[in-house]
Amino acid sequence: MVALVMTPPPWYRQIWPWLLMLMPATALFGGIATFWLAATTNNALVVDDYYREGKAINQQLARDTRATELGLAATLTRAADGRARIELAAAPGTALPPALTLRVVHATRAELDQIHQLNATGQGSYTGAAADLPHGGRWNLMIEEPANTWRLTATVTSFEQPVVFKSQP
Repeated sequence: MVALVMTPPPWYRQIWPWLLMLMPATALFGGIATFWLAATTNNALVVDDYYREGKAINQQLARDTRATELGLAATLTRAADGRARIELAAAPGTALPPALTLRVVHATRAELDQIHQLNATGQGSYTGAAADLPHGGRWNLMIEEPANTWRLTATVTSFEQPVVFKSQP
């Protein structure tokens, strides 16, 4: 009678060592990918100087209060030729500036922010060069005059309808 001896296959031909190594290997590759993302992407939402930012917020609130004192209100529309158009109204006796700055700020992506200069074309009417106003997303809008003493703000998700800016009482 011949005895048959079965030798087990080498470890690398069995499934269990590979299954046991799968989770640590996945964690290793995940850690490398996370490190690469942290090293190569922009962290624009992180503020380094919180005290300075807090002081800036107080200055912005003072500008909003000044707009209320002047009784300012505005309407932003997109003209047929693609130009941004602002109709600005103020309390009687308030001098209107010769130009305005329109800031179109994306809520989370700083690289999408835009600044448009608009010049007066008539009493309370301002028009700028052809503006590529975005079509979707959440946008914070600011209208400012050159001396930066006041500002009007609005938040929109679409530029298809006129955007109304009202000073906050």
